[in-house]
Amino acid sequence: MVHSHAVLVSWIFILCFGEAWSWEAVVVKSSVFARSGSSAELSCSYSTHASQGFTLEWRYAAPGTSAIQAERVMYYNGHLYWVNSWEGRVALVQNPPVSGVASVKILSVQPSDAGLYICDVTNPNDWSGSGQGLINLTVLVPPSVPVCQLSGSTYVGNDVTLTCVSSQGVPTPIYSWSREKDAAPLPPHSMVEDQRTGSLMLTNLSAAFAGTYTCRASNDLGEAACSISVKVAHGGTAAVVGGVLMGTFLFALLIAAVVAYLFCYRKRARQRTDKNEMRRMNVDPAEWRKSSKGPLLSGDSNEHPSLRVSHFSPLV
Repeated sequence: MVHSHAVLVSWIFILCFGEAWSWEAVVVKSSVFARSGSSAELSCSYSTHASQGFTLEWRYAAPGTSAIQAERVMYYNGHLYWVNSWEGRVALVQNPPVSGVASVKILSVQPSDAGLYICDVTNPNDWSGSGQGLINLTVLVPPSVPVCQLSGSTYVGNDVTLTCVSSQGVPTPIYSWSREKDAAPLPPHSMVEDQRTGSLMLTNLSAAFAGTYTCRASNDLGEAACSISVKVAHGGTAAVVGGVLMGTFLFALLIAAVVAYLFCYRKRARQRTDKNEMRRMNVDPAEWRKSSKGPLLSGDSNEHPSLRVSHFSPLV
C-alpha cells in the first residue's frame, strides 16, 4: 500500500510542478517526445550504491491507465528479466545497471508505446537512496490520409458541410480547406471553416460553388490531403421531375383501381343473374355450374325435362 501511495504522490508532483524528479534519490526526465519509428531514451539515474538485494524495475501504464495499474516491463536483481513483449525492443543504456544509470532505450518507437513509464530503484541497505521516477512518453505521428465527406443536399440555395478527419496524428492535426486556383469567386462569408474539427460550411449554394475542394491535415511532422467534388443542382428542376413521376404513378394507380372495380362489378352482376335464373327455372345449382353459359345453351335439354325446348315450325 505504501508503495502505491508513493507512486501516486510522485505522479502528482510531476503534473503539478513539472519537475524532472519524483524522489530526490531517483532523477528522471519527466517528459519525453519521440517520433514514430525512431529510438527514444527514458532517462533515469540514482545515487545509492548498489549492494546486496539491489533491484531495478521498469513498469508501463498505457494512456488512460493509472500509475497504480502499471505492468512490469523489466526487472533486475542480479539477473536481467524482460517481459516477452518488450524483449528485443528495449535495452538498458548501462548493463548491468549498477553504477547509477537505470535508463532504458526503446529501439523503434511505435504509437502504442506512448504512456507512463516508472523507474523504480530499491536498495534494502539504503532506503534513503531508494525511490521512483515517472516519465511520460509522447509518440509523435504525422497525420494519416484524411477522409473527406459531404453532408447535405447540393441544391441551389441550400447549405452543406464538408468534413475532413485524419484517424492518426500527434500533435492533433490542423485542417485547412482550399479550392482550385481558377475557381469562381464566392460571396463574402459564404464559407465557414473550423481548422480544429476540419469542417467547412458552404452557405446559400449557387453555381459558383461547384468544383473540387481540397483539405490538408498538418502537424509538425508532416501533412496529408484529400479532395471532394461539389456539384450544384437546381432544386426547381428536381421538383418538377419528381412531380411528373408522382403524377404518372398516381394516374397508373387510378387506372388499375378502375379496371379492378369494373372486373369485380361484372363478376358480381353475373353471379346475381345466374342466381335469379336458377330460382326462376328451379334448377339445381350444381347442374347449373356445369356450363358457364347455363343449361339452356349447353345443347343437352334431355338432362332437365323441365327445361326442354319446344321447336315450332314456322307458320306457312
